[in-house]
Amino acid sequence: MSILITGGASQVGSIIAQLLKEAHQNVIIGSRSGRVPQGFESVKLDWTDVSTFQNPFKISGININSVYLLSPPGSVDVADNINQFVDIAVSNGVKRFVLMSGSSIEKKMDFGNAKVWKHLDEKKLDYFALRPTWFMGSNCFHSANYFMTNTIFISSTDNFLGFHAKSIREHDEFKSVMPNAKIPLISVVDIAQVAFKAFLADKNERTDQRILGPELVTYDQVAEILTEVLGRKITHKAVTAEELIEHHSKSGGVGSELANFLVQAEQLAEAGSEEGQWGNPENATGKETFKQWAERNKAVFVPSS
Repeated sequence: MSILITGGASQVGSIIAQLLKEAHQNVIIGSRSGRVPQGFESVKLDWTDVSTFQNPFKISGININSVYLLSPPGSVDVADNINQFVDIAVSNGVKRFVLMSGSSIEKKMDFGNAKVWKHLDEKKLDYFALRPTWFMGSNCFHSANYFMTNTIFISSTDNFLGFHAKSIREHDEFKSVMPNAKIPLISVVDIAQVAFKAFLADKNERTDQRILGPELVTYDQVAEILTEVLGRKITHKAVTAEELIEHHSKSGGVGSELANFLVQAEQLAEAGSEEGQWGNPENATGKETFKQWAERNKAVFVPSS
């Protein structure tokens, strides 16, 4: 039996694939672009092209019994297409789904991954919805929470590889509208561990779980940690919403709609949205601290020579 990981070489998906491989599970990577982790078999799978949905089930000698569902970044809601794929997968013998969602997404919402979550539930399928809070780092906008009209998982928008790395490298600072917000930043490694266990469990005792980091940190504290790890002064600069939207649009190459969403997410965090999830015994809690993550990724923040 095999496990299909959708989303190509996404950070969480790549780690899940490696963990499964090390556990002697056969893994297939579904990718729109063909960019997949080295050493894995791949198949063309594009959420915007329903003609590719049967491809994973046509591979000779491969029987897929579980699927990791990851929506693509962008402004088009492909939830209906993903739900169509789920039905095709079930008809081809798939028994379990692990869905990347977000900490602030609720099943009752009527957009993006909430629609996929609801579909899995209404079909009474074996599924597990991952609900991580803000990622410490991701190389793209799909850090599990991103765009209101697509798969917005209102918690994991902000991260230090995608949105702040360039500013830290070039200016030794990063900006936000959060002078006081405390956030339980989570590592992609810890998210992948929860997914890995969900795939291999004989039976999951629950169908969703929030995933939080092991500590609450402010962005001022993040700046202090980066200063220590990188060996140069890094500053967190609190700015107005208008300034941050302009910064994201001009310096980060982010469209105005996404820039506005990012600011709104930070404003929610400043009001306590992420801190309010802290301490719930129902949460899964990661192990990697921000300092450990920064040590592991410090090369990303080295200024260009």
